Amino acid sequence: MKKSARSVGMTLGAVAMLTFWGNYDQTGFAATSEPQKVSTLTYHDEWRKLWEDHITWTRVVIMGVLDALPGTPEYTARLLQNPGDMAAALQPYYGISATELGDLIKQHLVIAAQVLVDAKAGDTTALNTDVSRWYGKGHDIAVKMGAMNPKYWPLSMGDPMWKQHLDVTLAEATDHLMANYSGEVAAYDQVHDLALQMADFFSNGVLQQFRGAFSGPKNESRHN
Repeated sequence: MKKSARSVGMTLGAVAMLTFWGNYDQTGFAATSEPQKVSTLTYHDEWRKLWEDHITWTRVVIMGVLDALPGTPEYTARLLQNPGDMAAALQPYYGISATELGDLIKQHLVIAAQVLVDAKAGDTTALNTDVSRWYGKGHDIAVKMGAMNPKYWPLSMGDPMWKQHLDVTLAEATDHLMANYSGEVAAYDQVHDLALQMADFFSNGVLQQFRGAFSGPKNESRHN
């Protein structure tokens, strides 16, 4: 039986509509094989939040351990979430190396918590050993970053940056333990300033190494 021109047209129209909608994903945007680019400003700000989280929860854990606060296990768990969040921000660009870096940062934080326990207990021998391990792990992190991004995260920059971060964090904890609260406040202000520098070191390194993965002016990440 011959189909009318009208019925054939309707059939072709239906096929066209199905094809049209089949090329769209569930959000209503056209499906594409190209990954969506991230704004340089968004990525810059993501790292600032990650480092704000890092120093905020480190500070809370310092007070929690040294003052024996009841919420310390929960505070510590939140702090230990931070390395995974950092790894997730690096995962699209570095793959398994991002996970390895996150593991190093987590190990570093676990040692930091032990340093606080040693200090609280007055165990000088254990304290000196764990502080040395803590600094050593910071160096390991800088080495790993340098291997991942030799041009924009060179060891010559990353190593002293991590050491300075640990120096001021240790001063913050020591001042709290010794009830030198004005010194503690001053130390935390330094911690905060350095954390923002660390955040920009991370984000700018990725933005420079993977320029094609981001949208917007490259100097958009330097709005601080």
